[in-house]
Amino acid sequence: MSLRNKTKTFMHLSKTEQNIGTTISSFVILLFSVYILFGTLGMENEIVILSAIGISFLVSFLFCFSVQFHLRKKNNLVEIDYLNIGTQRYFLGLFMIFYGVPKLLGDFFDYQLFALDTRLVDVSEFELAWYFFGKNRWQELFAGIMEFIPGIMLLNRRTYYLASIVLLPVTAQVFILNLFFKIGGLTFPAATILLACNIYIIFSQKEKIIHFIKSLEFSRKVSLTGQTLRFIKLCRWIIIGLAVFISVMKIKNEFLKSDYRIKYEKLIGSYTLVEMKQNKMDYSPINDSLYYKDLYIEKQGRWNILRRFNNQTDAFILNLNATNDSISIYINKGGMGDAPDIIDSLTVLEGIYKLDNNILTITGIQLKDTLQLKYTKQDLSPKEWFW
Repeated sequence: MSLRNKTKTFMHLSKTEQNIGTTISSFVILLFSVYILFGTLGMENEIVILSAIGISFLVSFLFCFSVQFHLRKKNNLVEIDYLNIGTQRYFLGLFMIFYGVPKLLGDFFDYQLFALDTRLVDVSEFELAWYFFGKNRWQELFAGIMEFIPGIMLLNRRTYYLASIVLLPVTAQVFILNLFFKIGGLTFPAATILLACNIYIIFSQKEKIIHFIKSLEFSRKVSLTGQTLRFIKLCRWIIIGLAVFISVMKIKNEFLKSDYRIKYEKLIGSYTLVEMKQNKMDYSPINDSLYYKDLYIEKQGRWNILRRFNNQTDAFILNLNATNDSISIYINKGGMGDAPDIIDSLTVLEGIYKLDNNILTITGIQLKDTLQLKYTKQDLSPKEWFW
């Protein structure tokens, strides 16, 4: 049976959709050509490699659109879809296998030893991402499985569509990772092209997807007694009410902040002690286990950490009074996070505070000593993200 007879019964995509599909096919062929060029020519001669990429670009687009023009002239519209989807699924499968195998072997997320010996604030987004995704071997193995197996399935006509659905979250996540973590090189254009292939493969069957969604029947088929039905309705409205309540409270906390929250957010930052008076006398702690050298006041108060002059650290709880600017710093021996709090009330530092630009002054009492502490805010502002 000819290809034309095989595809007679299938609906073809519109002219615009086919043009988009042919463009994606051209780009994925170009991507494959670029990988081959880098693998054979290397990256030493920039002029040669750029010239080769330019020629590959022209050849791939001229070839794909000339084939489309030829088929459209013969009115073989279904064959255009067949070739576009075939090209995209084969190359998408090939690339998924190419990227999946190293993850299965644990050889993909190789981060630099230099990054491990660098301050966190100085580590690049790429190194942070690679360290996070490569830290857990099981996570890397799972990522490899989610790429390798759908990659194999894409090569089979009976399983390619299921593979494209399974693969969509994977290609989308890779695209997002490359977009926001500045991975660089060929990986971002590759991630973009492969995601486009994945989406187009799924889109090619849009009529069947729409028909499937319309065929779903979620109406109640079970006959319920009046009492059961009333109970179910009551539970449903309780859940809806809770959802509305939670949403309103979250929005309210974000846009209608209390005086306490406004004052707390002004304090968020990292502070280092620059001047101290104990009982009105100048005092310079050295290797002291009581007084606080650094304060890290976090956006989420349960993560607050301080460092003493003996370089030991402790979690702490910060309490403010928005009306009189009083402050209390309690050591939390239970640690930060979700562990139970164990408050050390004996060593509490209580007093008043004043924040003037980047200078935080605390005047208070700790273990019967009157203290005047002057902290300066460090330049450790969070990175600005795209969103």
